[in-house]
Amino acid sequence: MKTSFPSLQEQGKNLAKFTFNVVKDSISLNPVTTNVFSTSEEQKNRLDLCMKCDSYYQGRCRECGCFMKSKVKLSSAKCPIGIW
Repeated sequence: MKTSFPSLQEQGKNLAKFTFNVVKDSISLNPVTTNVFSTSEEQKNRLDLCMKCDSYYQGRCRECGCFMKSKVKLSSAKCPIGIW
């Protein structure tokens, strides 16, 4: 089990990549059939899975460094270890 978060440099790279993907997905989405945001139920399910994970610590993921309450809200977000 990881005991620390990624380095600030790695967290910055993760954030930049994540932001790029969110913007790219937002531009390409069909506004009638797709939403940028996850449903409340999906957000809850994702966060519940995170909270059971060994990488979850004080509201953050030790794998990517993200604040999970924010990350689970975006429909294009992915778990770095594939849990959701």
